[in-house]
Amino acid sequence: MKSQSKSNKHALDVLARADINQSVIDSIEKKHRDIKETLEQERQLYLDLANAQPTGVYRLRAFSATKCNETKWRSSLDAPYIVEFANTRFCELINIGLEKFQKNPAVINDLIFEPDKENFIQKNIESNKYLIPFVWEGRLYVRNEIIWGHFESTPRPLPNGDVIWTGAFFDITKRKKEQQEIQDKNRELQLVNAEKDKFFSIIAHDLKSPFNAIIGFTNLLLDEIRLNNIEGIEKYAEIVLDSSNTAFDLLTNLMSWSCSQTGRLTYKPESFDMLELINESKNVFSHIAEGKKIDIRVDIDAELPVCADISMISTVLRNLISNAIKFTHTGGQIIIRSEQLEHHLKVVVSDSGIGINESVIDKLFRIDEKHSTIGTHNEQGTGLGLILCKDFVERHEGQIWAESAEGIGSCFIFTIKNPRS
Repeated sequence: MKSQSKSNKHALDVLARADINQSVIDSIEKKHRDIKETLEQERQLYLDLANAQPTGVYRLRAFSATKCNETKWRSSLDAPYIVEFANTRFCELINIGLEKFQKNPAVINDLIFEPDKENFIQKNIESNKYLIPFVWEGRLYVRNEIIWGHFESTPRPLPNGDVIWTGAFFDITKRKKEQQEIQDKNRELQLVNAEKDKFFSIIAHDLKSPFNAIIGFTNLLLDEIRLNNIEGIEKYAEIVLDSSNTAFDLLTNLMSWSCSQTGRLTYKPESFDMLELINESKNVFSHIAEGKKIDIRVDIDAELPVCADISMISTVLRNLISNAIKFTHTGGQIIIRSEQLEHHLKVVVSDSGIGINESVIDKLFRIDEKHSTIGTHNEQGTGLGLILCKDFVERHEGQIWAESAEGIGSCFIFTIKNPRS
């Protein structure tokens, strides 16, 4: 009986211990489930956070045995790494689904724009060899267009020799375009400033000539007055007058151009008759033309209604007619023609003058290539008139150019926007 009692007691003790162990096991399993649920929640929160980023985020594992293998980094099929994670934004930026990217991570090599590929590969090899951050900017070919991308990733070596790379990818296309636009604008401004510096140095030099003549011949004029030499007085007075007119023309054009460049000369279109304006401009120079026996003919049959800035167009016409008279021999002819095109009005001022060398024509309208020629009666030019004409014509969405041959004459043509009614 005692033996059976002991056996029963032992059995009860075993059952009691079993209940305790099961309770411990249940408790451990519950903790494991809680931890697993917590980890899953944290993982989902991590994914939500990563996928909410406007930047591409990724994690790669580079294998210890092949991480510095240059051949594999150049491959488009056999990468020395695997993709452990890439957020939604990263896949959107490179236009490749996560599953495809994980299956063949080396496909990124196919996206790198060919001229930038070698630098991309060398950066990868260098970063894995020395375990330094990978930073690279370059171009990728995505969705049949080139984009600019910026990669930044940091290495974390593992005990087995593998390296985990955690990084970000930024689409910097907009920034690069803005930088390029700024660089282009800066180059343009530098060029314009250089042209203007050269231009003003030329203008300053040109202003000295007529004023030196005015001062010098005024002194001679005073001497002739004291001597009562009428012929000398008349001769020197004419030279002073010509020099004064040259200086005045230069200053007038310079002031107009300066106002135009600084925004003080505003474009004010109004309706007027081009034929009437051409006749008015022609009449301004009638006495000069008569002095050289030059016939100025306006070959326009009807009114030409125009909507433009009358002051600017008047300046253009006066400069072209003045030049034509200046470079036409005594007894020559000037013809002014005009015709209405579909979207523009075309005006032509042609002369039978000395013509222009072909090598000079391209310089006529350039601010950095000021060109001035002596007229047929030794008239002085300012070299600024055609530059002013170009500026005013372009304000009317038109063009101005010259056609000429030495010894035959010249045609100066300009157009202004004036759509057919």
